[in-house]
Formats: sequence, structure tokens, C-alpha cells
Amino acid sequence: MSATLPLLLRTPAADLSPAFRRWLTVALLGYVLLGTAVMDRWQHRAGQSIRDLGFGYGVLISAIEDTGEYRVSEGVHYPGVAFSAHRLPFIPFFLIALKDTLGDDLRWVALVKCLFFGGLLVAAVATVLRTARAPLWAVLLLLGVVLTMPRWALNVFEVGLEEGYNITVLALLFVLLWFDDAAGRARVGWVLAVGCMLGLLVFLKSSMVYWSLAVPVLVGLRRRDWREAVALLLVVTVALYGLAAFNARNAGRFTVGSSWEGWNLYKGNSEHSPGLYPPYSLDILDYEGKVTADRPLADEWDHNAYFKQRAVAFVRTHPREFFELAVRKAWIFYGEVRASGLAQRGESRYARAEYLLQIPWMLAFRMMLWAAIGLAVRTLWRAPWRSDAAMVALTYLAFLALYSVFHVIGFAYERHVMPVVMPTALYLLWRWSENAKVGVGVPTDASRR
Repeated sequence: MSATLPLLLRTPAADLSPAFRRWLTVALLGYVLLGTAVMDRWQHRAGQSIRDLGFGYGVLISAIEDTGEYRVSEGVHYPGVAFSAHRLPFIPFFLIALKDTLGDDLRWVALVKCLFFGGLLVAAVATVLRTARAPLWAVLLLLGVVLTMPRWALNVFEVGLEEGYNITVLALLFVLLWFDDAAGRARVGWVLAVGCMLGLLVFLKSSMVYWSLAVPVLVGLRRRDWREAVALLLVVTVALYGLAAFNARNAGRFTVGSSWEGWNLYKGNSEHSPGLYPPYSLDILDYEGKVTADRPLADEWDHNAYFKQRAVAFVRTHPREFFELAVRKAWIFYGEVRASGLAQRGESRYARAEYLLQIPWMLAFRMMLWAAIGLAVRTLWRAPWRSDAAMVALTYLAFLALYSVFHVIGFAYERHVMPVVMPTALYLLWRWSENAKVGVGVPTDASRR
């Protein structure tokens, strides 16, 4: 056994026996169930209603069920203003569908939610195990850091946070882009799978719109087959049109934008922000009545425009403070290892055990992140343009840029960084493996014929 284990750990994941890979997949399913159980006990989910969820979802679900309209009544979020385009529709409708099937008990709704989206994570890791030409020890090391990171795991098994959904969607998307060898199989299935992930991201997080539009272009550049890129772009376009039509019907404006953009921009860029950010939650501004207008606001779009204008005025009149805040936000996104955006006034970043427990994992992740960024930049500088290595590096850096820019301009908390963790580990794993040499995922000329 002592001689067998080192040999096993040096074996490329793709060369493992199918039976061994199945056991690893079963273990990952156990991880999903364990994470669900831990969060169930942590949050005392049994008997809770999905109407009690935070971050605006509980009151939105209540409004949908009570009135039949996708509209939170006036005064819930702001006096005299009703909101419809502030939260994207997938999460509330998904949870209502689970509630109608399972009953209004958050324990069972959360279990099925975690099994469904945890299944995407299982599918992603199973694909890596099947295709990665990296030694098993490297796969276990990189993915093990991610799967055991406390804050990452807590976010994955959340129900009322976008990160509880888009983390696993992004994980499977990047695996499909980098590891799934579609050249030897029907490419229609690959396009449908990637298209579904992109469409889902459109309906999960408004900051994912530009990334979803960028993926078809990156796929076309890397795979050198613009038929697939056009098909993916068509899927994303249909999703964007569907979202805009949904907003037109419910919020009176044909747009994919969120009516909370101005509100979020103001909270991250106001005269009150420097005194709170980054250790404290900027929601304190709402609790203390500091996000108020000096005139009546007509509707959610007037609310959005007003606070966006206030934020722009702050930037123009306080350029130094804006620059300092932007540096802080960039540090939170790219460098900080301590908890951010969770504390209330008077609470320390070290007040909770999980805050302290997260720090060593964040240190490991920051080393991974900057190693990945350094490798990607070096590859773009040295590798031939449109080579496989260059296109994978470009995809990783484009994701970082398109995702982080919203948080550097608005505000970033630790949970906003968690969707970057798995793509970073996957990029390092791809670079570590022989996949980077053989170009897995890029159709050969023979396969095109």
C-alpha cells in the first residue's frame, strides 16, 4: 500500500480507473450533503419559510405569492417606491417552484436547491477527473483548497444569495470551456451545455451580462469555429431579450439593467462610505437613514437615476476620496485576507470563529490568484496569438476584469470574491496539466471533417 499510494498520486487524473473516479464522485456527492446539513444546523432552517429569506428575496417572494405580481410594494425598500427590476427573476421563481412541490419548509427547499446546484459542481469535478492530464495530487491539492475554504463553502450552500448559485454555474462553465473534450463527441451537446450556463448567469446576476457576451467571442477565437460562437451568442441574445422583455412587462422599461444599480453605486461612493468601508457592511447606511433623497421619487427608475447622480456628483467633487475608495475596493477584491462587509458598528473582523478560520485559506487563495494572474499575463506576452495557451489565459483574465470592475466601482465584500476561487484553481490546474500542451477542447481538423 505504501508503494501504491505515491504511484496513485502521481497518476494523471484522466488515467485513473473508471471505478476509482466513480468513488471520488460519490465522495463529492457526500460533500454536498454534508455542506447542506452543516448549513441547515447553522441557520436553523427547519420550519422556516422561504418568505423569511434576506437580501430582498423573501419580501419579493411574498409579493409574488400574495399579489401575483413581480413587484415589492411601496415602502418596503424605500418610502413611496415599489420595486420590480431590483432582483433578477430566476432565484425567486426557482424557490417558489420548490416550495410548491415540497412545502414551505426551508430545510427541504434548501436540500433540493443544494442538490441541484451541487450537482453542477459534481459534474464539473467529475469532468476534470475524466479529462485532466495533471497528477492526482495536484488535482486534489488545488480543488481541495477550494472545497474546504469555509466562506466559499458557506456561500455555495446558501439559498438567499446569488453566490449560492453562480459559484457552481461558473465552475461548470469553466470546466466545459477548458477541460471538456468535445472534439470527439457531438458538439451540439457541448454548445447546449455552455449556452445553458450562460443563459442561467444572465438571469442570476446583472454583473454577468458582459461576461456572458464575451464567452462566445472567446470560444470563437480559441476553437476557431465561429458556428459554435454564433450559436452561443444567439443563446445569450435570446436570454438578454427575455430578461429585457420581463422588465418591460413588470417594471415598465425594456432593459437588462437593475434598478438597484444607482443605490449600490451610491452606497459605495458617498461621503459616508469612507468611514465604514471595508470592515463594515454598507447596509448600515440604509439602517441609519443615510440613503435618502431630498425630493419625492416617482418610481424605481427615478430612484435609480437619483442615487446614480448623487454618486457621480460625489466622484466629481471628491476625486481623491473616490480614488482612495477604489484602491480599497481593488484591495478587497485582489488582496485582502480578512473578513470584509460582514460586521456591524463596533464589531471586530475577528469577532467570529469562521472569520479567523477563513484567513489561512484566503492566504492560500491569494497566492493561487496572483500565481494564476502572473502565469496568464506571461503567457499572453510570450505565447503566439490565438494559441491554445494564450486563449485560455485571455479567457481567465477577461473573466477577472469583467467581473471585478463592477465591484471596484461599486463595492466588494468577501463573498463577492468567492466566485473567482474555482476558476482560479481550474486555470492553475489546466496550466499544470498536459492539457495545456495537447489543447483539450479544441477541435482538430480531422474532427471538423
